[in-house]
Amino acid sequence: MKNLDDLRRDRQSAAQKMQQVALQLGELEGAADTDDAALAAAQTEFDSAETDFQAADRAVKRMEAVEAAQAAAATGDAGQGTGGQGTGGQGGQTAPAQAQNPAHQGLEVGFMALALAANRGDVTRAVAQLERDGHSGIGAALNSTSESAGGVLVPRPMAAQMIELLRPRVVVRKAGARTVPMSAGELRHAKQTGGATASYGGEMDPIEPSEPSFDKIDRTLKKLRALVPVSNTLLNRATIGTATVVRDDMLKVMALREDLAFLRNDGSGDLPKGLRYWALSAHWDAGPVAATANAADLAIRRAVSLVEDANVSMITPGWTMRAGAKSWLASLRDANGNLLYPEIDAKGTLKGFPIYTTSQIPNNLGVGGNETEITFADFSEMMIGEGGEMRIAQSTEAAFVDASGDTQSAFQNDLTLFRAITEHDFAPEHDEAIAGFNAADWSLQAA
Repeated sequence: MKNLDDLRRDRQSAAQKMQQVALQLGELEGAADTDDAALAAAQTEFDSAETDFQAADRAVKRMEAVEAAQAAAATGDAGQGTGGQGTGGQGGQTAPAQAQNPAHQGLEVGFMALALAANRGDVTRAVAQLERDGHSGIGAALNSTSESAGGVLVPRPMAAQMIELLRPRVVVRKAGARTVPMSAGELRHAKQTGGATASYGGEMDPIEPSEPSFDKIDRTLKKLRALVPVSNTLLNRATIGTATVVRDDMLKVMALREDLAFLRNDGSGDLPKGLRYWALSAHWDAGPVAATANAADLAIRRAVSLVEDANVSMITPGWTMRAGAKSWLASLRDANGNLLYPEIDAKGTLKGFPIYTTSQIPNNLGVGGNETEITFADFSEMMIGEGGEMRIAQSTEAAFVDASGDTQSAFQNDLTLFRAITEHDFAPEHDEAIAGFNAADWSLQAA
């Protein structure tokens, strides 16, 4: 059975086919020598394409209604065992599943993973266990999911909670990047590369014609995979604490990898393209900028001016850098011994713009292995395309490579491996909204 994204892709293909046939029909109607038979055949082909689109559109709307019904039926478990009262305080009322405690947001995914692990991936038995343990809402949601060799598809409301929890953990998300849906698997977003012009002239002079020029940003979903080993001793009981461990471990590894991707992956192969490589060459100073107050201030001012001079909206501008570079800048003093940037310690800002730090930005770049990267951007121009789904699977037999590069056996170490897969991509609305530079020895250790 096709899921909602598959159906949306079918609808998109049908719409494209309908457009192609409509263009062909228009050309035939505009030609002087087109015979009636050719026109009739083209009209028949258009009618067929329109019928296919309408059928695909009905299938999408039907599945959307099913998902909405499932979300409404998956009531929160906190209302159970309290006299049948729902969140509104009236008996028999229900509400979409949501964590009563903000700290418990996304725990449904953790409980779902635990139940699947305890029942070796058997969804029917996992649903029964969740029912027995009093998590009927989660069980109802799991019972409505689709299965494949790749695991179980987490219902969209639950996957959306996990994605929302990533926001404060991923620098680019936290800084204000916008999330846009990529439910059809691909998103084409037009961007304006040249504006219309205006000019003065005499009363009878003709107005000079002009028109804006456009380009497009093509983004296709990239697959992010997280692998989390958890001790089977910990998994013996599906408590809130255990579900929290599973949820937080998934969030941690996903956040670290997203940070690296959105900040500085080069877009090759299956990787997203990050800020560093979306920046125009004229907006990036490979320098490196020396570790002096004058050089640092000049580079910082230049980065801001490059973005501002490009007529970027500057809605949510900010900096990304390592914590070590931030501390080094905070310690800089002018010729009179006064702090050059007192606002860093006082407000966490640089030139009035917030600083976001992450260890995913290296400090060992360059020939000397002593360089880092400082990036300035208007993050309202940055867009994260989300597939909107998460797939989870588990195994007690698989092997994995640990942080030291050694291969470990889950079976031998009495572990269960949880795998989570999401899909997304990243691109700026306008490349000009990014500027930055390489900096050498911007650390207190180097000083």
